[in-house]
Formats: sequence, C-alpha cells, structure tokens
Amino acid sequence: MLIAHIPAGYIISKPFNKDKKLSITLSSMIFSILPDLGLIYFYFFDSTISHRTFFPHLPIVMLIAFMITFPFYHLKFFEKFRIYYWLFFANWFIHLVLDTITERIFWMYPFSEHGFMLIEIPAVYDHWITSFVLHWSFALEIAIVVVAIVLLLRKGHMKDKKLRSYR
Repeated sequence: MLIAHIPAGYIISKPFNKDKKLSITLSSMIFSILPDLGLIYFYFFDSTISHRTFFPHLPIVMLIAFMITFPFYHLKFFEKFRIYYWLFFANWFIHLVLDTITERIFWMYPFSEHGFMLIEIPAVYDHWITSFVLHWSFALEIAIVVVAIVLLLRKGHMKDKKLRSYR
C-alpha cells in the first residue's frame, strides 16, 4: 500500500468513535502508519533490506505485544485508554492485511520464512512507483481513499467544533 493506510485508519476510527472526538480519529490515523516506521531505517541506513522484514511488520510481534498488554486492559487506570488500545491493534492488523495485497508479509514467521502476498506487481516501468500506480491493483487503494473521503464529507461526522468550522 502506498496511499491507503491513513485513509484506512480514518475508516477504522468510525466504529470506535461514538462521541466523534477528533483525538480518536487522529490517533487512529497515526496508528495506521506506525508499522512503517521501519522506513526511517530503510531510507537513512540500509536500503538493501525491506522494511517489511522489520519487527513492526511481523504478525508474531503484534500477537506477543497483544498478549503482554492484554492483562493491563482490565485495570482501573487503563480504562480511559481502552479505545486507543483497540485502535492501535486494529490498525496494526489492518496495516499488515493491506500490505499483504501487494507485498510479502511473513504471517507464519518464525515457523516459516515464506512471505505471503495476493498480487505481484511486475516491474513494467523504470521506476517502481510508476509500475505500482499504473497497475490495476492501485484501484483498491483509490477505493479506500474514496470511502474515507465520503465518510469525511458526510454531514455531522465530527462533534469537535474546531474541525466543523472549516467546512
């Protein structure tokens, strides 16, 4: 995925955001791109290793993080963070699912080093971005962006007066 993670984060925030708080929506959108923090290392230190092999893109890491943090979920002090907890893990999971469409994700690691992807985009053009954007699968990303825009433009989407004043 190239452009759909943040719009997907916006879409994911909708069922969690009954009170229509801007903080929930923005948190979801930020959480949606956290697995791509490996790009910092990729671009600044070692571009020979795909950022999708780093720990944020390994489902086993997500599972372990969930198992370690879940016992805290029922504690009293954690009560006000519960929505953000579920948003964080929902966005992490959806990020990996969306990446699996066109990129290899190691769903079975450490039991197997086989990467799974649904669609392989051939390098038809000189630059990978051109090949990616002109491939039919990019329409899936456009669809996610369109759904997010439609949800955003729907009347009464935000309770926050600051955001509503910009319409």
